[in-house]
Amino acid sequence: MVVCGFSPAPIFHRQSAASYYTLGKQSDWPASRWSEKLIRILDEVVVDDQFLLMLEDYWLFRPVDTHAVRMLFDYAAQFQNVLKIDLTHDRLYINGGSNFLFGANTYDNVGYLDLIKSPSGTPYQMSLWAGIWNREQLKRVLVPGETAQDIEINGTRRVTDDQLVLGTRQAPLLHGNIYQSRNNGTPVYKDDHWTIKPDDLEFMRKEGWIE
Repeated sequence: MVVCGFSPAPIFHRQSAASYYTLGKQSDWPASRWSEKLIRILDEVVVDDQFLLMLEDYWLFRPVDTHAVRMLFDYAAQFQNVLKIDLTHDRLYINGGSNFLFGANTYDNVGYLDLIKSPSGTPYQMSLWAGIWNREQLKRVLVPGETAQDIEINGTRRVTDDQLVLGTRQAPLLHGNIYQSRNNGTPVYKDDHWTIKPDDLEFMRKEGWIE
């Protein structure tokens, strides 16, 4: 696991099993250059053809089905036209909830996982919610000078018909979006559909990671 951020490296990352890659000073990377940060990470940090991308404010609120994630990694490696496999419920609900109907948009099966295909023209094909990406396919879509929101919206228009965007009905990894823009940077530890466990929050407060 590689944690990417700015200088200096946070202390708790130095003490963890993860390695830390610094992009330098945060002031050198305004939001309008977010896509350039990601391109640099793909070129200099990501060494595997398939990788799992999670942003820093995506916090887990239930255990991850690691076996399912490994199966999906293998699937993405086998089929190089896969752009992304969503690990959350993002692709399941994005099409007006119709994907939730059993059999709707069913594309394939991987073990006990039902794969659904995100149809061409579906909004947020380039959603940055947690997912497995094929590095070279992602590099085809990224362009310099875009914010994260631009990537999700404008990048979706650049996804080609030969690039597969998939999800599952089982959602092996679920997370909350802690720093939502509508809350002006104030952390949110629960929403209508998820809650960060109080014990986890208490542990992070004791460690000094959150206030």
